[in-house]
Amino acid sequence: MMRCGVCRSTFQAGSDQEAPSLPADFFRSALKSDDKQPTRAAQGDSAPRKTRLRFGAYAAGLAGLAGIVGVIGGIAYDFERFKAETTHWIANLLPGVTTPRLAFDNIRTRFEGEGADRALIIEGVIHSDASTPHNLPGLSFEIRSGAGDGPSGQSIFQWMIPPPAPTIDRESPVPFRARLASPPREGKDIVIRLAGA
Repeated sequence: MMRCGVCRSTFQAGSDQEAPSLPADFFRSALKSDDKQPTRAAQGDSAPRKTRLRFGAYAAGLAGLAGIVGVIGGIAYDFERFKAETTHWIANLLPGVTTPRLAFDNIRTRFEGEGADRALIIEGVIHSDASTPHNLPGLSFEIRSGAGDGPSGQSIFQWMIPPPAPTIDRESPVPFRARLASPPREGKDIVIRLAGA
């Protein structure tokens, strides 16, 4: 057995025919440094103490997290409710991380009336990928010009409508309809967003 003079780890030295030759005073300097350093209590233990402490801290943290999740899971009535509550808590702590994906589909625009009674009608359907019902936010609409400030142009007019339904889930897509009286004539593009997104 040999011990490194720098890192104090032990290793088995083998007889290798092509091993590089070491300077003659190499072993003497390593043995002299042994006298300066206190010896380790357990010779067979090669893991440094800091590594063992760090591993113990990680293990304790994971066990604590598992315990908290277990307690929260035990309080919830069923798994779906537990999942919905956890998603809600995470969404409050980290906005945008766990929000279910919503998609707009079958969007149609048309004008009703003429002159001063002209109105822009926007209709479509909202789909969700969530298996459990969740709150549906309101919808925000923006009319943009065709030139300036990026590929969609400058914002001309914005308005919002309340949520078309209180909740949405995978099995029940929600239709929506928005109406804007006297829309600006210079508008070339319409952007639809979820309120707060």
